[in-house]
Amino acid sequence: MKKTTLKDIAQKAGVSVALVSNYLNRRPSARMSEETRKKIDAAVIELDYHGSAIARSLRTGKSNIIGYVSEALRTEVSQNEMLAVFDAASAEKYQVFVAFSVERANTLHNIRMLKERGCDAIIVSGYYDQEFSEEICRTFSPVVILNTHPTASIPGKILHYDYRTAVREAINYLQSQGHKEIFYQTTLGDAFEQRYIEFVKNFGEEKIWNITSPSIEDFKDFFQKHPDCSAMLHLNDFIAMRTIQNCDKLNIRIPEDLAVVGFDNIHAAECATPSLSTVRRPLRDAASHAVGALLAQLNGEKYDLPESLPCKFIPRESI
Repeated sequence: MKKTTLKDIAQKAGVSVALVSNYLNRRPSARMSEETRKKIDAAVIELDYHGSAIARSLRTGKSNIIGYVSEALRTEVSQNEMLAVFDAASAEKYQVFVAFSVERANTLHNIRMLKERGCDAIIVSGYYDQEFSEEICRTFSPVVILNTHPTASIPGKILHYDYRTAVREAINYLQSQGHKEIFYQTTLGDAFEQRYIEFVKNFGEEKIWNITSPSIEDFKDFFQKHPDCSAMLHLNDFIAMRTIQNCDKLNIRIPEDLAVVGFDNIHAAECATPSLSTVRRPLRDAASHAVGALLAQLNGEKYDLPESLPCKFIPRESI
């Protein structure tokens, strides 16, 4: 059987091939009358174009495509979140279109672009306050925001990763081992950042070591000022592994002299020597909930999207 082409559709509808292509690809340049649009739709359905995928979308009003917008795809944890979204969507027979936003201004642009591409729904991942989260929801619906900013709250639209629960678990575990002088190494001084909030709540700001890419000399100075420090939490696993490297050069034993905890549970964390204690985000559960909530909205059904999902502390050899 001869495969249907754009030329076949154009001839059937009595229009140009370029117009058919622009319309089916949902390009803004596809300007036409409603009558012409109906002719193309009818030709696509009658000729069963592309094995009926496009024809089906025209009949049902659904493309079976979910958009995913992220501002941090350069990091392993964000890439893992994207893969979790792919798996959750694929299980529901949906495809995923991805857009990477380098700056916040690009986020809304990418959402509009995915809308023009015919996405049925969109998942947005980033660190957005209440005002910007509301703007995202005004730009497209249905949408779910995977968010870590504690001030943002839109029931049914925002799902948080709860960092604070895991930070408490790590602190409790360290204290049960007798650690009293516990510090937190970070590059962020954000008073709204969950890890920062929970740590300061327990130990105060004087136990925050805010530094970017500390050198051997920085570590020497730190331990001279804080000789009783016996445990250190970190913003992420990379920073924690750098601490292990620097401590090795200074003959500081891990975990005998210093217990080390990272954050994110990247693949290298378990392979480090010693294996790195860390915190795992509930990426697959979050992706499953996000996709489930979007499909429920598309089908006019109710879905109780949780406001947050707890991260999990994973103790390993570094403590």
